[in-house]
Parts: sequence; structure tokens; C-alpha cells
Amino acid sequence: MNWHELAEAIRPYHEIITALSTGIIAVLTVVLAYVAWRQTRDARILQRAYLDVKFGGIKNNTEGDLVGHVIFQNVGHLPAQEFYWLVRLDSGGRDWSPPKIKILKGESVIPIGSSWPVGSSALGQPQEDPKGLFLYVWGRAEYKDGFRWRKRRTDFCHRYPWEMREPPTGGGVAISKDYAHYHEAGNRAT
Repeated sequence: MNWHELAEAIRPYHEIITALSTGIIAVLTVVLAYVAWRQTRDARILQRAYLDVKFGGIKNNTEGDLVGHVIFQNVGHLPAQEFYWLVRLDSGGRDWSPPKIKILKGESVIPIGSSWPVGSSALGQPQEDPKGLFLYVWGRAEYKDGFRWRKRRTDFCHRYPWEMREPPTGGGVAISKDYAHYHEAGNRAT
């Protein structure tokens, strides 16, 4: 059978073959568009800025008040832009939970792989019985991740047992970051 005979055999089915071919091309186009969308989404997830809020310990300042410390670290692959933050220090029992956050401060950029230590507002030393008392370093970080128009948010709440305080060299009070734990309430990220 030569090409001329094959063309004559197919001619009656020409419209059906064209319709099927067009349908197959349309389905493959949709599949390729879906694959491209997934690859773009996955690349953004892998490449965006990610902020990690690490324990920084608690130390007293020159006035003798306590200051909680955290370290914001960009562990992503893009700078964390329009970075705003709030870091607070409070004391309470095991069932304490952080209040609502209304106002953040600052505006900055955290470059790729960089760390930024931040201190909290000052808190007077608790005079209560150390058993069952905790200090809470809590707050929020908001930033643009490099892709989305909306901001990412990281809420954190670190718990330190007051009974683990130690006098550092030079006097005062400190609680090592080794005693820190994530509190049950107040930790989430978007």
C-alpha cells in the first residue's frame, strides 16, 4: 500500500480524525498548563523567604529589668522584605496565653541567610514564688516573602522557667536559651 492508497482510505474519516486530534491537543494543553502552574507554585514554595524565630534567652538590662531576646533568621532563598516585628516579655503560670497583637514596629529587610537579634520590652523581676512561674517571650514578625503581594506572618511564644534563673558574670539575672520551650499557645505561621 502506498501513500496515495492510504490517503484514499482515510478520506471518509477525515472530519472524525480532525476532531479527535483537536480534542487530544486540547487535553494535552490543559495538562501542560496544570503542570506549569504546579511547577511555578512549587518553585515559589522552595525559593521564598522563610523566617525562623530562635530562642535568645533572657538577661537583665542596665536598669535591672529583664529583657527577652529572640533571633530572627531568614532561612529562605529570597530576602524578607518589609519586615515588621513585635517582641514582648510577660510573666505568668503555665496556662498563660499571649494577648492580641495590634501594632508592629520597624520596617527593615533581612537578607538571605542573615540573623537579626531583637530584645523585648523591659519587665521588672517577678517577686513571686519561682515554682510554677514562667517568663514568656512572645510576639510577631510580618514580611513579604519575595513572591506574594500579601505578607507572611509568624507568631511565636517562648516559655522560660523562672526557677532556672542564674546570676551571670557581672551580676544580674539571666535564663539561658537552653531552658526555653515553645509554649502551647501563640505559635503559628502563614
